[in-house]
Amino acid sequence: MASCLRLLPLVLFTLLLFSGCSTRFSAKNGAFVPASEADTAAVSAKNRFVKALLLAEKGDFWGAIDAYRSVHPHGMSERAAVHHALAKAFVELGVTDSARTHAEAASEAEPSNRYYLRMLALVAHQQKDYSRAIALYTRLVELDSGNSEYLTLLALEYMASGDFQKALDLFHRILALDPSDENTRAQVLLLEIKLKHYNSAIETLSGLIEEGEGEEKVRLQLTLGELYVETGQPAMAEKTFREIIGRNSRFAPAWLALLELSMRSEDRNAFRRDLDAFYNTAGLKLAEKKRLAELFYIRSSRDKAYLEPLGIMLAEMERRHPGAAAVGLLRGRMKMREKKPADAVGEFTAVLRKEPANIDAWEELVSALLLQKQYAKAVSAVARAKKLVSGMPMRLLVLEGYTAFQTGDTRKAIRVLEQALNRKQGQKEGWLFIQAASTLAMSYDKLGLAEKSMAMYRQILLLDPGNTLAMNNYAYLLALQGRDLQTAKKLALQAVADEPDNPVYLDTLGWVLFRLGVYQEALVHLEKAASLAPDEAEIVGHLIAVYEKLGMQDKAGKLREMIKPEG
Repeated sequence: MASCLRLLPLVLFTLLLFSGCSTRFSAKNGAFVPASEADTAAVSAKNRFVKALLLAEKGDFWGAIDAYRSVHPHGMSERAAVHHALAKAFVELGVTDSARTHAEAASEAEPSNRYYLRMLALVAHQQKDYSRAIALYTRLVELDSGNSEYLTLLALEYMASGDFQKALDLFHRILALDPSDENTRAQVLLLEIKLKHYNSAIETLSGLIEEGEGEEKVRLQLTLGELYVETGQPAMAEKTFREIIGRNSRFAPAWLALLELSMRSEDRNAFRRDLDAFYNTAGLKLAEKKRLAELFYIRSSRDKAYLEPLGIMLAEMERRHPGAAAVGLLRGRMKMREKKPADAVGEFTAVLRKEPANIDAWEELVSALLLQKQYAKAVSAVARAKKLVSGMPMRLLVLEGYTAFQTGDTRKAIRVLEQALNRKQGQKEGWLFIQAASTLAMSYDKLGLAEKSMAMYRQILLLDPGNTLAMNNYAYLLALQGRDLQTAKKLALQAVADEPDNPVYLDTLGWVLFRLGVYQEALVHLEKAASLAPDEAEIVGHLIAVYEKLGMQDKAGKLREMIKPEG
């Protein structure tokens, strides 16, 4: 019954479009019957159109497309309707080029038809032709200026194109029509924050908080506190965070925000006081304290100001929970962050004495040993872990493969990592798959198996399109083979954008440009790479090749002398 209800408007739409002749509809056989023989051709077209609609309703879009193409409509409106129906079927199939061709044809036939304009705008958006989509939604707004749906679609299109100010202006226009529209107010808040209109965002957020309730209200208050921090109002931020904690003393995000605020306070004791208040919260478990410390650890990778407070947190956790493995593990990771791998080894070893099957500690221990180039000890640690950790989890296989790669046993690395990737667990845990696949790709490359290596990098980029290492390495392999250099250039540019001072990534981009014959651009990147890593013979060799192509023989000769082996 539901499918009949969905289909009814389509049939009525057909009756309106194909109304150029006098007909009657047969309920018995579901077809249009001509009132006279002169109307036979028109009725035939109408029946074929309805048949196509029925096929599309059943999900047989290719069948519907064939049926639409057999209609042969007579009038302009009928032709437009067929093009629109074809566009809709191609959209369902994801064939956007054909969808756009037919959507353009329908819109050209009837420029003011809102259904056709909207379909064409949808296809343009799918093809990321935002300027065309914006023009079409603007036309829809012109046809019906009070239609908030059209205004919303236009605003969202401006957001997609990156023009956030125009999107914000449109959402304000929508609110003028309906001030109670919660979705639009949320969009306004999002854009005010994105555009750093923080004072306006505070006003918008305050209104939302007054109407909010439950968990949603708490989240909005947390955002309000963060906005007070951004606008240099620490007292208001602190008041907001404490109000949240007063209602829910174990709400970790509010504690995190408060501790970050007190960490930057001029009052040196503020952080300790707030930390004690958090640790003294009734019913608080070690795991909750550990989670907050881990957040400080993660932040310390970007801001060293977090290291000292993290040390205070760990010392206090150790005092309250003497010998806790979780504390030792975090302390060891902190030592690694401080570039003290030898001290980290001691921490991880102590954890393993208490918890011999702690796979996190084994992973960290092996990483610390590899960082110190203590390869034999790293291999030994993996062997011991295999005996102590039950079930040979995939993480241990990945660790074994990585250790084999780092110690030069490439064939073993390939064998172990291929075994790891065949496990279903790796398919479920994306980060573990990427870790294993990255090492496997490098192992293939090391043995000269370029095709296998590139295939692995493609898999990584499908799962994690922003993986900088995979982008760089895949681009370099393409450059070495002189294949698909435009793709290689795009990937290499993105890798350098992510890490502009990475000499390896700069070298890859330079070499891709060299293979493209853009020598002057290649020179800029390779000279920078060589200045950052003057001892890397491969980078210097690439720079020499560019100098020679540009006729700069003196510079090429000097570099060649610098890298010439002694004796």
